[in-house]
Amino acid sequence: MENLVRVQDLDSLKQATSGTEHYWLFKHSSTCPVSAAAWNEFNEYCSLHPNQLFLFLVVQEDRELSNNIEALTQIKHESPQLFHFSNQSVDWHASHGDITSKAMQEFIA
Repeated sequence: MENLVRVQDLDSLKQATSGTEHYWLFKHSSTCPVSAAAWNEFNEYCSLHPNQLFLFLVVQEDRELSNNIEALTQIKHESPQLFHFSNQSVDWHASHGDITSKAMQEFIA
């Protein structure tokens, strides 16, 4: 899926979002079953919306970026965690079981 991009540091995040007004960012824990369920919901939504930009990071492997996102957004870290950015500001976020394809669709609608 071309619209699903892994970011591993602030530079790759900035490069991926350059010129993009709206995008999603998913913070995934590779060892958590709740995160696996949220990942499936996220991917379901991704597959239905090929014109949107979806970014993700793996918290265990990209800890510094995860911490930087917490500092930039001023939103306490949780994983799984999903953000929607509009003009480089968070306008929606969810964590754990609140990350569903339906919730994402309702936000965008």
